[in-house]
Amino acid sequence: MKILYGTKNNNIDVTEICNSKLMKNSIIKIPCNDITRAAIFTDPCYGTLKIIMVIKQDNSMLLFDYTTDVYIDTNTNEIYTKDIPEYITSIYPDYDAKLRDIHKTLKIGYGSFEEEYPEQTMAVRFLTGNEKVLEIGSNIGRNSLIINHILSQKNNNNFVTLESDTYTASILKYNRDLNGCNFHIENAALSKRRLLQKGWNTICSDVLLDGYKDVNTITLEELNKKYNIEFDTLILDCEGAFYYILIDMPEILNNINLIIMENDYHDINHKKTVDEILKKNNFYVEYSENGCELAKQIFPQIFDNFYEVWKRKAV
Repeated sequence: MKILYGTKNNNIDVTEICNSKLMKNSIIKIPCNDITRAAIFTDPCYGTLKIIMVIKQDNSMLLFDYTTDVYIDTNTNEIYTKDIPEYITSIYPDYDAKLRDIHKTLKIGYGSFEEEYPEQTMAVRFLTGNEKVLEIGSNIGRNSLIINHILSQKNNNNFVTLESDTYTASILKYNRDLNGCNFHIENAALSKRRLLQKGWNTICSDVLLDGYKDVNTITLEELNKKYNIEFDTLILDCEGAFYYILIDMPEILNNINLIIMENDYHDINHKKTVDEILKKNNFYVEYSENGCELAKQIFPQIFDNFYEVWKRKAV
């Protein structure tokens, strides 16, 4: 069996990569999403939607587009894209089902768990429960409650979350207490600069502008001193502020191995700069996912990789 990636006329053989990087217990899982695949395989024809081509021993070819996960049992050479057998789902869990089970154990007094769903799914998929987590931009705590649930299974309370808006932070605290959680909430933005906020728009300014209000801030040094937690995981939904955090406090990456983020940058150059800094610090994209239709309207240049998971390469 041979596995190709690209178009029919321009493709590369990715069989060895599948065997070495995508196989667990004799089962290969090729993820959906063309950006995710290109990050794994490299991109043989940039700017073109590509497919997976599986050439079987009888030289017949099966084609799979970017919308579906592909499971290959290397013992039997059987291929599955739906109605996945239980022995495969036990190896590659259904994260949506796992998330729904977590939802059943939680309450939310304001809002709904249906919002910020991709962020919750990424937390379920990539957190083991052993992490020391700094979440920047918790909003009312939908994802915070999921993160706390995962960590609490390992009796782990190394979790601090930041929410800069005072009213939103009060709802976050209500939802935390409603569920009997004890993670740490900091009603502040992580910044060395003076920040002003108007609605969801946050800017840097040395003077107070009409219609804006000052934002509570805390520096990384102050945060580390207060909580004495050596964070190894960042979870980011901070309206593009990670760009300024990296510029002003590059030391935030010192002990980080995992970053789960929403790329809500209005300036595409900010996203490019963040990517360059992460790559220079030995991070790579482990996972990428499209945004929703609203994200497509607001962030058209970043829509294709609106959600990302970055991991640091082992030295």
